[in-house]
Amino acid sequence: MSINALVRQQFMLRALAGSKNGRSAEDLHRELVKSLMEDISLRTIYRDIDVLSKIFPITEEQRGQKIYYMMLDNFKLEEIQCSFDELMAVVFINRLLESLGHDPVTEAGIKLTDRLISGLPEPQRLYLKDIYQNFRVEFPGSEGRGAQIIQLFADAIRLQKAVRIHYHAFGANENSERIIHPYTIYFRQQYYIVAWCTSRNSIREFRLDRIEAAEMLETLFEPDPSFNYEEYSKRCWNALKGEEDYQVVLRFSPGASGFVKEYKGNKADLLKDLPDGSLEFHKSVSMLDEIFAWVLSMGSEAEVVAPEELKSMVTETIREQAKNLGLI
Repeated sequence: MSINALVRQQFMLRALAGSKNGRSAEDLHRELVKSLMEDISLRTIYRDIDVLSKIFPITEEQRGQKIYYMMLDNFKLEEIQCSFDELMAVVFINRLLESLGHDPVTEAGIKLTDRLISGLPEPQRLYLKDIYQNFRVEFPGSEGRGAQIIQLFADAIRLQKAVRIHYHAFGANENSERIIHPYTIYFRQQYYIVAWCTSRNSIREFRLDRIEAAEMLETLFEPDPSFNYEEYSKRCWNALKGEEDYQVVLRFSPGASGFVKEYKGNKADLLKDLPDGSLEFHKSVSMLDEIFAWVLSMGSEAEVVAPEELKSMVTETIREQAKNLGLI
């Protein structure tokens, strides 16, 4: 199947799935031409409907002089009732898991989605195979640790038992033994354990692939009832989290405003369009390191309005770079 046919037929399936009253071939033709900006014949629409009707549960109804086509709400996937969008989600999940790297959990997820797809009737399976071949998800992961250590922390969280770990801190390049009270596990290109560290007497994060050994103890702990992961993670830029509260205000040039809105706008607490076309970007963060690196990457398109600590970091770094280049 050509990519153009695949795109066209996916559009038609979504249109049919999203319409309670159905669509005529003329309706689909008009909407496709308007959306894809291509010259498509009505005969092609009828041919696509015939193809799709052999794969998906499309019914038709005569109303006056026109025939309207509709998609049944769901159809059976083994013992699961799935809509077309849910089947598309299976392909998306499969590709997403593939992008996350080699890890026992993600590999098990790939096998599960493969099993779901293999349970489809052959025409639907072949159709989704075409979609799969022309569909990518780019979300880089990396080599993970074994499922056994993930299971250990999952059990420790459930049983509220302390864990003794041997940890390699990358920044300090040192190994240490700690006893932690694990609260939650999250994945952001790597697995992380959020835990109360008894050595530091505060919440800390531990990257799973830097835990060289872990042993669940019989010591029970009570989680801090005030801890809320969503609130805890709200003030981070990428992954690093701290205990401060910096109110960052950045101003971007008119030329960079559209780029920032499109690619980083979802990270902002507040965006303000200024009269000259520039953009004011507000974000509360608990550490400056990561947002500092982003500000530097934007070069002269970005100006730090607040806080003073971030201004100083940017000023000193640019001064050092200028010295290294022999500019001052």
